[in-house]
Amino acid sequence: MKIALIGRTKFLLNTGKFLLKKGVKIELVITSKNAEHDKIKSKDFQNFAKISNAEFLNIKNINSEKILSKLKTMGLDLGISVNNPLLIKNEIIKQFKFGILNAHAGDLPKYRGNACPNWAIINNEKKIGISIHFMTENVDAGNIILKKKYEIKQKTTILDFYTFAEVEIPKMFFESIKKIQTKKINSEKQDENEIIRTYPRNKMDGKIDWEKDVKQVDRLIRASGKPFFGAYTYFKSNKLIINKAKIKNPKIKFYAEPGQIVERNKDGSVSVACKNGFVIIKEVIYKNKIYSNPSLLIKTIHTKLGMDIEEEIEKINQRLDKIGKIKNH
Repeated sequence: MKIALIGRTKFLLNTGKFLLKKGVKIELVITSKNAEHDKIKSKDFQNFAKISNAEFLNIKNINSEKILSKLKTMGLDLGISVNNPLLIKNEIIKQFKFGILNAHAGDLPKYRGNACPNWAIINNEKKIGISIHFMTENVDAGNIILKKKYEIKQKTTILDFYTFAEVEIPKMFFESIKKIQTKKINSEKQDENEIIRTYPRNKMDGKIDWEKDVKQVDRLIRASGKPFFGAYTYFKSNKLIINKAKIKNPKIKFYAEPGQIVERNKDGSVSVACKNGFVIIKEVIYKNKIYSNPSLLIKTIHTKLGMDIEEEIEKINQRLDKIGKIKNH
């Protein structure tokens, strides 16, 4: 089969390398500008295209007349898509003999859209799905050809899932290609009544609200870490990114303002008060430096994490007053 790779991220690059080892012929690699958190660049796909003797295209719009004309001349059998930033129109899909397969990190028809595994952790789901489906013009709406699920445990992080998916998605694509080649396709139509639509999360969505339930805070931290930007709070008016944390349910009744440091522990961690428990912070990033012993940074329980808006406004006003006085002199 003559295959085209379409999209971005390590999921797609790993898929290309895996298929190449399995003897699958890759004729074309189409990519675009990587997302801000994505370390895999277009140059990585260009290098892979050279190794696989495939044509390489770095594009802004896969639905352009230029791409359509190119595909019409190539006679491709199948497209393999992951994290393509634009919806692909039917006119493009029809240029592939068997259509385009897409890997979606969501348990379709539930969790259509963006940041699905992150939302699954935040929403306390039991599993994260990976679905291989045929593409249509609508978001994640095509028939499902293969599905796997990853169990979300009490300590599961988004990085744990990504590590799993980077290995499993290439295998799932290869298995799907074999199904098509042997005409053993048993695709499943999605039930439109079960759709859950998810929308993008950006770096600001990782801001911690210490007034929330301790389990909600923990899930946000686990859903926001690498390869993304991380859950964060503020310490001395600077962003404090929390890499590692766990829940502690105190055995005593306590009174503390949300965000208050309530313990500096012997192992170097610090405990922060939430609505109904403590979050033990074990590793943080502060001013681009990693602290595996946050108590070296946070030296007293008279510390409260988070942004005090009134205090910040007061500081800004004080700076403006100083600037005004200097100008008047």
